Amino acid sequence: MALAPTANQISVREVLDKFDAEFALVAEAIENGEFALWVGSGISRQAPSLGALIERAVDYLRERANDPATTADYTPALEEALTLAEIDPAAVRARTGQPLATWPEHDAIIDRLWNKYSRVLDIRVPGKEADFVLWEAIGIREAFEHPAPPAAEHLSIAVLILEGAVQEVASANWDGFIEAAVAQLSGAVPGVMQVVVDPNQLRAPAGRAKLLKFHGCIVHATREPLIFRQYLTGSHTQIMDWPETAAFAAMRNEIVGLATTHKTLVLGLSIQDNNLQTIFTRAKAVHGWPWPCAPAAPAHIFCEDKIQLGQRDVLRLVYGDAYNNAPAALHDATLLRAWGEQVLIALVMRLLCDKLSRLMELSLTASGQQPIAAALAPALKVLRDDLAVHAVVPPGERSRTAFANEAIGLWSRMLSLFRRGALPTDPAAYETLSSSSPKLLAADQNALAMGLGTLGVILALLQLGRAGGHWELTRPSDNTLPAGAMTARPNRPGATDRPVFLVKSAADAIALQSNGAFANENAIVVHADDMWHRMVGSGVSARRVRSAPGRTGRVGNTHVSIADLLGRSPDAAGLQSAFVAEMML
Repeated sequence: MALAPTANQISVREVLDKFDAEFALVAEAIENGEFALWVGSGISRQAPSLGALIERAVDYLRERANDPATTADYTPALEEALTLAEIDPAAVRARTGQPLATWPEHDAIIDRLWNKYSRVLDIRVPGKEADFVLWEAIGIREAFEHPAPPAAEHLSIAVLILEGAVQEVASANWDGFIEAAVAQLSGAVPGVMQVVVDPNQLRAPAGRAKLLKFHGCIVHATREPLIFRQYLTGSHTQIMDWPETAAFAAMRNEIVGLATTHKTLVLGLSIQDNNLQTIFTRAKAVHGWPWPCAPAAPAHIFCEDKIQLGQRDVLRLVYGDAYNNAPAALHDATLLRAWGEQVLIALVMRLLCDKLSRLMELSLTASGQQPIAAALAPALKVLRDDLAVHAVVPPGERSRTAFANEAIGLWSRMLSLFRRGALPTDPAAYETLSSSSPKLLAADQNALAMGLGTLGVILALLQLGRAGGHWELTRPSDNTLPAGAMTARPNRPGATDRPVFLVKSAADAIALQSNGAFANENAIVVHADDMWHRMVGSGVSARRVRSAPGRTGRVGNTHVSIADLLGRSPDAAGLQSAFVAEMML
């Protein structure tokens, strides 16, 4: 029997398998807004390295301890840091004039201080502020001054927010990656996400989601230090004081409420800090989560390789005696053995697939063709899974960010062409399918009126033709308008690539034609409605050959009407056969 993959080994495709099997209830609950995300440094690997920050702190103290003018104040601070690192200060006194990077003990010091970071931040210097090591010695503002672009995790969270699946995020991170991802994908529309650091921000207008930065925010602290510096929480004393400090009372109430009303998906957060464990204990006192939880999804899910000590503490605190009845089963039900990157990408892909399937079902049920929707839905799932195979870490890279950016771009291109007959006005933005959760799509009149259910039909038919060996589908040949939403190539010798456009109406096709999209006379245009078919006239081939292909190499533009095919197809098999015939690749 093969061993289950570890969190390092598991692929996005394999996470999707989990979401279709033992974690299906979890995935469905996340899609419909039942879960809040609790995120930590594990999803912000491009933030300044903790080891580098530790080294900056030690070197700052070392330099001043070695200066006769400041040695009296800084030598005790340096000795405290070395003692925390299990180094005898007397043994290294001769090296204090040299940078820490040159010390033989460098690696050992960094490794030992890594898990004592809060103690390092608690080192005090006479006459200085309590957060002096963080604010001045480390220079935390300068450390975060030039942030990297958002990674796959942050982009995926932003998509889940825009698609209405995530309305609440609790973050222990100081960085602004989630905010940057939301700004990028929303086209910098203000107010999409309500960011809360200071309690006054709880009174701001609500956004699609709320981000509770309960340990502070370096972006806000840099811009307005007089207001936001006090909320940067990292030292041992601050963490211990946090549950009782008046300045955090409003945030505490909000966080306790979140742990009480929403299930918890933990991403890159060990929950080892005392203040967070206190939050879950207080939430239990307000209204505890049951175990066993069937038929509902478990209330706490951890994206880890194994349950961490702090997370185990939370399970014991939250479930009390119920934990003792079957701890192994509880761990199995709450451990999604995959890191946040794979989990979040898989959630996005599953959500979009489920929404398209639901929209397709609603559309075809309204016309009395629900059996066709049921027959086509598995093809959307296969398409989803086949695309997930490409969600890999490229050679020489450490993340799937390149895949996430490309996937967002291709999806937004396809959906913009379908909706408006034009390329996205902002190439970096994300085209939202619908801000309604799957369960609320039936009430989303805009999504229904946009023909998005027929888009699901088109994608399912394209996938079935691909699976049947009729054609291959690849990304557009380039970024220009004539390249379409994707490229199709027939599976026969000598076949050529053809751009494919998916459009909701003849009006969009006319707009595309006016802008030169079909000028190469080889486009395939798949229409959701039948207006083009009516304009051309019944009985006329969907293909309109304008010149002799044998002499010029041009094959002519092909127009296919899904509404027309649905009107004359008794079942899914007949629909697929008619679609293949009309495509005429």
